[in-house]
Amino acid sequence: MSTTAESRAAASTGPNFAVPGEPDAAFYGRLGEAHLAPLWRVPGTDAPEPVVTDVPHVWHRRDVMALMDEAATAVDLGGESDRRALNAVNPARRKGTTHTMIAGYQLVLPGETAPAHRHTPSAIRLMLSGSGHTMVEGEPMLMNPGDLILTPGWTWHDHRNDGDEPMLWLDALDVPFVQTMNAQFYEDFPGKQLQPLTQAEDASTNRYGTGMVPYGTRSGTLHSPLTKYPYAATKEALAKLRVDEGSPEHGVELEFTNPLTGGPVLPTMTCGMHLVPAGNAAITRRHTSSVIFCAVEGAGHTVIDGERFDWEQHDFLAIPSWSTYRHVADDGTDAVLFSMNDRPLYEPFGLYREEREEQS
Repeated sequence: MSTTAESRAAASTGPNFAVPGEPDAAFYGRLGEAHLAPLWRVPGTDAPEPVVTDVPHVWHRRDVMALMDEAATAVDLGGESDRRALNAVNPARRKGTTHTMIAGYQLVLPGETAPAHRHTPSAIRLMLSGSGHTMVEGEPMLMNPGDLILTPGWTWHDHRNDGDEPMLWLDALDVPFVQTMNAQFYEDFPGKQLQPLTQAEDASTNRYGTGMVPYGTRSGTLHSPLTKYPYAATKEALAKLRVDEGSPEHGVELEFTNPLTGGPVLPTMTCGMHLVPAGNAAITRRHTSSVIFCAVEGAGHTVIDGERFDWEQHDFLAIPSWSTYRHVADDGTDAVLFSMNDRPLYEPFGLYREEREEQS
């Protein structure tokens, strides 16, 4: 056979792979040195369901506030920090309450102000106690217990307590997601001062909060033009929904929406409010998105993957992705739970799944 013929014959047989067998440790060492990973040794690549590392956990107000009281004496706003906030860290993580969101309490004492700044992560504020103002893009909003306040990404915002009692609210942001995307930016307002007021108080609520919008209005942003969702209106909506569509056993739930699109209030997070009748339970469900709940009213417990977590007013809890959960309200009074969910991150890519029991 000629040399050319021999070459063609060798080429037709393909590469000279060895007979498959268990590679030795030296082989895996060489892969590591080459910054390569063998797919057959990567956990979870062929798992039939998500492999979730976060764990469920509840943070009790009474425990956190004992530490917040210490922070109030140790940290002056405008001094060491512009924000007096304690963020909840998932026990299975080094940072973040879930893999995409952080939540925690923020405290502003009477007479204090938190200087204006802006950042690419979006935030929500659920007022828990006290009263005061948050300013967003020059609009002052009076915060009362139960109110939901939005501070969308890259909007100037500051906080001012002009009352005579502490302001406490639940902070929640999409920081872990934004950091994972290498897209976190931050900027202090010039001089680290409060921003000037350029709009009337609750202007966006007056303009967009009636269920009607000015003729010809189009959405120019991915977030809701409303920056405040008053709890009084939320309670009224829950009461009406309970009569019209509610389940005596499971209660009702509603979702805050962008009045211009009908979609979520923020491009990365959606918020809701859930009423669980006294002595009863909400439906059992699980979904690919993670969710943070905060008890606005009442007390009860949540069973997450078979484990019970008790909560009372203003406690909050994290439920990881694809965890089965069910809320149960104590006897005597209804429970109202606020939720913040990262579902909008999943839906555009067809990654959101939900399973729930059928209502009786």
